[in-house]
Amino acid sequence: MKFFILMIFSSCLFANNLKLIASDPDGFALYRSGRPKAKDMKELCNKNIEEMMVLSGTADDHEYKYQEHCPTLKVTFNKVSSARVPLTASFLKEFDAWVEDAKKRGVKIAFRCECGCHRTGRLAAYYQMKYQGITSEDANIIMKKHGKYMWLHRQLPKQVRALENFIKNEPCSEEQKHCVQETL
Repeated sequence: MKFFILMIFSSCLFANNLKLIASDPDGFALYRSGRPKAKDMKELCNKNIEEMMVLSGTADDHEYKYQEHCPTLKVTFNKVSSARVPLTASFLKEFDAWVEDAKKRGVKIAFRCECGCHRTGRLAAYYQMKYQGITSEDANIIMKKHGKYMWLHRQLPKQVRALENFIKNEPCSEEQKHCVQETL
């Protein structure tokens, strides 16, 4: 059993999962990713990604460890979060400000967790619903497509639907435990 669990998590944890979410003609682009290794840092630099938001708090083990491979990459956020805990309104406000600033400056940015699946998938869904106007149903399909072992995170589709309610300034349609929280 331990071997099976290790197999599942190791295949998830060692994937880079770099995907473009959005790009504008003025230079702005937004990517999602898993944790980078040295070769991945080179790819981030080759794509001219300037800033990284780390949702797993592991920048010391990755971005800073391999900084020589992409010395221009700046980590703007490096805190541990959980896919089991809904996002907070204050975090979403911080994320939106970061995105808006990057759009104004015309720079490429990225955010990641470990495998680029769960925490990253949820935040990508938020971006796609808010800035690209897709529905929570479509956002959940995309999240599932790019995620791995989504059956371990059955709360995520509910959290994405709750995020759509939050974006639309509607009452949360899900159980409170899945809704956007005011503070942590």
